[in-house]
Amino acid sequence: MDYDAISSRGAEVLAVSDDDLSMASYAVEALGLEFPILYDTDLAVIRGYEVFNLNGTGRTTPATFIVDKQGVIRWEYIGRNYSDRPSNGRIIDELGKLN
Repeated sequence: MDYDAISSRGAEVLAVSDDDLSMASYAVEALGLEFPILYDTDLAVIRGYEVFNLNGTGRTTPATFIVDKQGVIRWEYIGRNYSDRPSNGRIIDELGKLN
């Protein structure tokens, strides 16, 4: 997942999921994820970042945000569909631009 390459740039990876805990826990184990997954079952954070139901699916749209230590969004990638996500290399490149 390139977690070491990301964390070596002073960044932390957090995932936010609206899935129920049993499904999200399964994904963590099956994918061997090395970062925390926060469960937002009431959609407070997801709605705050305005990524709920963007595609008319009634689901959270995949999105990646780089947020600085002051809470300012410095870069974002909003997916066009459920499987549209930036590559790890792209995220690492964007983090490099901030240093």
